[in-house]
Amino acid sequence: MQVNVTSNLSTVSKAIDAFGKNQLPFAMSQALNDAAFEVRKDTIERVWPKSVTVRKQNFMKAMLMPIRGTNRATKKKLTAIVQNYPTGGRHKEYLQRLATGGTKTVIDGRNITIPAVNSNLRNAQGAVPKSRRATALLNRKGVFRNKLPNGQEFIARRTTKKRYPLQMLYLLEPSGKIKKEFDFYDEANATARKAFGKNFSRRFANAKRTARRR
Repeated sequence: MQVNVTSNLSTVSKAIDAFGKNQLPFAMSQALNDAAFEVRKDTIERVWPKSVTVRKQNFMKAMLMPIRGTNRATKKKLTAIVQNYPTGGRHKEYLQRLATGGTKTVIDGRNITIPAVNSNLRNAQGAVPKSRRATALLNRKGVFRNKLPNGQEFIARRTTKKRYPLQMLYLLEPSGKIKKEFDFYDEANATARKAFGKNFSRRFANAKRTARRR
């Protein structure tokens, strides 16, 4: 999950005097970073909470990388990046799926798995960890797949050594698409365009005012 905030230097530099052109890359890099900061802040404070049921208040703040290091724009690299941690993030696939939609993971090429009510399979962030997914659970003792009299397939486990009671874990349904729930990309692009336009004039004027003429 990543959005790049960029601008076209050659287009913006037209009709600007030579002194102004010297200050342009610096001003643009600052405005791009301003825009990236605003995108990250807006995603955390507005876009994420309106898209999902927030179970952990600081979840998205922890998922999005700060705008620093290689994520910042510089005079030589006029691109600022807003992204989740690209490596080592347990929720990388989960966030990307929410942001773009896609095909639900299938268990046997035909069916998707739907966590049953009161199955307690989801973690605090609303995702199902790999260790609790259907394919992993079916390798455990006491977990099995079967059908109800109406033909509904399910996965359950025995809670004691006896045949009953059972805990329903998953219902199996024909595979299909999942809709996009987290409008990260469209919202981020709209916020970036607005923020860059708002901040560039101020950054450019300040760069020209504080620069030394040679």
